[in-house]
Amino acid sequence: MAEEIKNVFVSHHHKDADKIEAFKNLIGRHGVDMRDSSIYESKLKNNAKNEQYIKQELIKPQMRWAGTVAVLIGKDTAKSDYVNWEIKTAAEMGKRIVGVYLQGAKEEDIPPALYEYGHCLVGWNGEKIVRAIDGEDMDWEKPDGTPRISNPDDLIHYTC
Repeated sequence: MAEEIKNVFVSHHHKDADKIEAFKNLIGRHGVDMRDSSIYESKLKNNAKNEQYIKQELIKPQMRWAGTVAVLIGKDTAKSDYVNWEIKTAAEMGKRIVGVYLQGAKEEDIPPALYEYGHCLVGWNGEKIVRAIDGEDMDWEKPDGTPRISNPDDLIHYTC
């Protein structure tokens, strides 16, 4: 099977940055060569600390370049202001937004913005992740891969 190249921005809580390589490897085993435009806190230009600079000058250009935004969902993801901002910004740019549970994640770890703007939410399953990145409309899943309602409050999904 020939690998397909995809430009992906991975939104993640900084504590989960080490999971991005495992994510790349997982989808790579299912035919996707991921070009990564993600921002790693440890690699910020000039040790940037200014939030507006980081968002406008570092994150937005990298996100613009990507076709899809994958949101890695781990223990502290729901609490991350950056992840929620990245999801909303991706929606404003018209990006496909795919939530992916990291191993050990729980439903309460889902960022609130994903409910509003996400296209799908899947478990740690390479085949499903690739189908989601490719644009297939899929049922939202619980961390164990079983179906769940797309959002518990019947929120309307917005595409900006």
